[in-house]
Amino acid sequence: MVKLVLSASLVLFAAITALAVPSPAPAAMAQGKKADPTKDLYVSNCQMCHGPDGVSPIKDMSFVGRQWKTTTTAEAVKVITNGVPGTVMLPFENKLKKEQITALARYVRALDTPQARKKK
Repeated sequence: MVKLVLSASLVLFAAITALAVPSPAPAAMAQGKKADPTKDLYVSNCQMCHGPDGVSPIKDMSFVGRQWKTTTTAEAVKVITNGVPGTVMLPFENKLKKEQITALARYVRALDTPQARKKK
């Protein structure tokens, strides 16, 4: 129970922190760049817990510089679709289309680059 309360508190902290970070989408539009629909999905559905660039203040929720629990995009699709029971990772199967979930799985896996690990 204490672990659940602590996890929920950390997620709330991450959400508040993520909301304080301005979204880069308006800046990209102002510069005439095309918006990235997958990045927009990430910003609106994932960023609050996983951080704007995949680096979360909660280590196990980062996409950058950690041991992945999934080894393939297909496994990541299952996690996003079904969520992870007993954690704060909720299922998105009733919120997003299959194509959007697949695009998000590819997107988050691509965040973990050697360059991103150096910035971390």
